[in-house]
Amino acid sequence: MTVNVMTSKEVTKKVFNKEKLFVLDVRNESDFNDWKIEGENFEYLNVPYFELLDGVEEIIGKIPTDKEVLVVCAKEGSSVMVADMLSEAGLTVSYLKGGMKAWSEHLEPVKVGDLQDGGEVYQFVRIGKGCLSYMVVSNGEAALIDATRMTEIYLDFAESIGAKITNVFDTHLHADHISGGRTIAEKTGAT
Repeated sequence: MTVNVMTSKEVTKKVFNKEKLFVLDVRNESDFNDWKIEGENFEYLNVPYFELLDGVEEIIGKIPTDKEVLVVCAKEGSSVMVADMLSEAGLTVSYLKGGMKAWSEHLEPVKVGDLQDGGEVYQFVRIGKGCLSYMVVSNGEAALIDATRMTEIYLDFAESIGAKITNVFDTHLHADHISGGRTIAEKTGAT
């Protein structure tokens, strides 16, 4: 059978579109219970990777053949191995590129509105952590609000829509969020 690669962007689309997905999470139970990929129509099976070292025979019957299956681990390596074993057992599955690390850092730009006198507002959804940041664009200039430490997405997005980031705002300090605002201001000359 086949092993496919699914990106965080593709999984995010499934969350937004309320698609069905079966997630086999091979991280330790405590990590899975603390935090997982969440989607309205997602189903889950958590079996730690070390329990599958001798093979996947024990779990084959628990994995559906009528919906997409995504194997997830912390950084990708373990999920690739488990996906290969499931494929050899006759299933078609995908693994999450970059694992939960990539999921935690993924930002998805979503247009949320138009400005009255031209321009638009984009929300950057950090879906794996539930954080939001914003870009307000008007007349080729952009203001960035509450940027995360993953700065390239904002710079690339602004460039892709032909906008120059001229202002950066941090509305509050976070206990769990490192701001990328200062870095972006330095790179773009923004206020």
